[in-house]
Amino acid sequence: MGKNSVLFSTMPISTPIYPILFIPSFPDKSNFSPSIKPSGIGNAPIGASEELFGEVLKHHFGDWVKPQIEMLPPGHGRPYTADFVIIEPTTELHIDIEVDESHCFATGKPTHCVGDDDYRNQRFVEAGWVVIRFAEEQVASQPARCCRFIGNVVTRLTGDVSIATQFIDVLPVTPIKQWSRQRAVSLKNKKYRQRYL
Repeated sequence: MGKNSVLFSTMPISTPIYPILFIPSFPDKSNFSPSIKPSGIGNAPIGASEELFGEVLKHHFGDWVKPQIEMLPPGHGRPYTADFVIIEPTTELHIDIEVDESHCFATGKPTHCVGDDDYRNQRFVEAGWVVIRFAEEQVASQPARCCRFIGNVVTRLTGDVSIATQFIDVLPVTPIKQWSRQRAVSLKNKKYRQRYL
């Protein structure tokens, strides 16, 4: 095979499955303070599922939960707004919690398709934030299970088992495949979001 040859794999590219988790490399396991701190509070529209999920998050994680927190990466003119941020006060662990819907109600356009949020996710990870993305259906129909997933991530990173212990009787969240653009159009046509909202 020549030096300019390209080897194509016949293996299928795997589709991400919600919940989707990104964890930075933390050099200090007792201090997870991000290199870029929150820069303010955003004013992005809050969906019905996010409002209800926010109440469940606050029930389990209290004042650790901050909605609509902004993070401004270097070289960017505008910040990103997280749906929710959980900040564990002892270690300063910052977790960006995102709720992904397959299409916009107002325009019908597909959103959060495979690959759409890769650049954004990378900016948060580079800044020292953990990113957890849930499908909207998961937070609408299984909010406590989503909180269990978050609690397990906090416990895994901080070693604080008391966080995960409160979810000992809660089942794991049911996985959902992330959608392609074509699949998002199909979901819109089938009124998928109306089934669980």
